[in-house]
Amino acid sequence: MKHLFFLVFISVCLLSHAGEHQLSVVSEHWPPYIIHYKNDTVQAEVKGVVTENIREILALANLDYSLNIYPWARSYHLATNKPNVLIYSIFKNEQREPLFHWFCPVYQATPIRIFKLATNSADISSLASLKNSVVGVMRDDNSYRYLSTKGFEPGVNLDISSNEEINLLKLITGKIDAVVQSEAALRYRLAQVNASNLAIVAGLTLHSKEKTEHCMALSKNSDAQLINKISTAFAQWQANATHADSNNTDAQFSNLR
Repeated sequence: MKHLFFLVFISVCLLSHAGEHQLSVVSEHWPPYIIHYKNDTVQAEVKGVVTENIREILALANLDYSLNIYPWARSYHLATNKPNVLIYSIFKNEQREPLFHWFCPVYQATPIRIFKLATNSADISSLASLKNSVVGVMRDDNSYRYLSTKGFEPGVNLDISSNEEINLLKLITGKIDAVVQSEAALRYRLAQVNASNLAIVAGLTLHSKEKTEHCMALSKNSDAQLINKISTAFAQWQANATHADSNNTDAQFSNLR
């Protein structure tokens, strides 16, 4: 009987230790880079060119992990408050840099711009003129934080939503003047709501290519062995020239004027 209790105790300890260092991967639905396919009859799938790159890297690291899609604010909260959480795609900036272990890039830079309906008279050519409009942003994302530092305010010239699909619907129905998105993502989302022929005008480039490389980032207080495995795998992946040419995805949707 003592031997039985001992074996059970050892098994529990091993399971607890394994679970302690389990990698949790979190992201948001950001098509066409990260696509969360929802289906009531089968388990939801997560695809997209960036997701495939992340899977390749973690396969090289030989790690077990869970992958969950949440609104951006929740994913970011988990990554900044819990150990062993890997978040993607995330842009690296001065405020975020000390919060994570960074792995950049996992995908080419994606400029983020201001867009409006062609029928809307708002001037979106500069930050100064944009302040006279209402811009739809996601809660706590990079664009929301950037515009906040430039004097934009929720309820005045910022309208906050939990995801970009809501922002797009608000744009189409005239509840907001502009949205902040990548060109490829905007065209993808328009197609999803059968609005591909809608006339859209591009304005100010909010984040240039130099600041919009897709990265993955591991929470700062993560397990040292986990950090080393991911670092080694990322270096191997970078040296491998066979992963997909990322230019194809953006080019497919780049037809705005």
